[in-house]
Amino acid sequence: MGITLRQLRAFCAVYELKNFTRAAEALNLTQSTVSKLCSELEKSVGLALFERSARGVELLEGTAELYAYAQEAFGSLRAAERSLSSLAGLERGEVSIAASPIMMHTLVAPVVARFHGLHPNIVFDLHELTGDEVTEHVLHGKADLGLVAVESQDPRLDCRVAYRGPMYAVVPAGHPLAARGRARWRDLARYPHILLRGTYTVRRKMDQILQEKGLTVRSVAQTGSLTTAFAMIRGGMGITVMPGYVRSVCEEMGLHALSIDDPPQALHELSILRRNGHLLPRAATAFLTAFEAHLHGLRQPAPSGD
Repeated sequence: MGITLRQLRAFCAVYELKNFTRAAEALNLTQSTVSKLCSELEKSVGLALFERSARGVELLEGTAELYAYAQEAFGSLRAAERSLSSLAGLERGEVSIAASPIMMHTLVAPVVARFHGLHPNIVFDLHELTGDEVTEHVLHGKADLGLVAVESQDPRLDCRVAYRGPMYAVVPAGHPLAARGRARWRDLARYPHILLRGTYTVRRKMDQILQEKGLTVRSVAQTGSLTTAFAMIRGGMGITVMPGYVRSVCEEMGLHALSIDDPPQALHELSILRRNGHLLPRAATAFLTAFEAHLHGLRQPAPSGD
């Protein structure tokens, strides 16, 4: 007996929820049906996938690998559904995009709004996620396009730099540096900082620059949210360094974004991700063209040697 999509859906639900009862509820099936589907799948692959215990469901060897393959299969089906829905041109269709919340707010949403004005029947599915989650959503076909700050390229992905912009120092109104409109790294090192966590590429870039210049900063707080950092800066706790595409959010919160003058200029890059070897739906292709044109208008010249 071959593997069926119904078996894989049951398997993925149990894998994700680690519970047969909750998986059955999520699929609107009985628990006995979910158990039977998983048993059939185990017979087909010749492996035991789950072990029930007092703590719930334990994953056995090979289970995670099968889940990854199942997600790729479902991703291809989701992409095919979106592609077929757009065969009538741009009269209908769906575009799925994944990005961090702040990128979605400052970079993606304005283009989505303009695109909607031209093609009101196109539906957008926006996923606001961490960088790693964005990559996984694109790999598994849950998103047609992803926007991330990527430092290494997965061979399964088409990864193209679409934005290159300067980094800015963010200070509260009334700060000694605010009146200047610009600063140097040695100026910034004199003040307490609100630091983003090391998962942010802009933080890792900042750490690299400070190390090269022999500078250190005093951290008074670390956060994983740009808006939380801005709230603490507005409260006078310290300053920070952010990518240029968040300047509009700074201004909305009454903060000042200062250019950093040290040569060479520190640039922050963002890349658009899509799955290698998979055709984009027509609606997603049209949106990608508009989005790349928008980002190109924001980007800085490439540094020499790039």
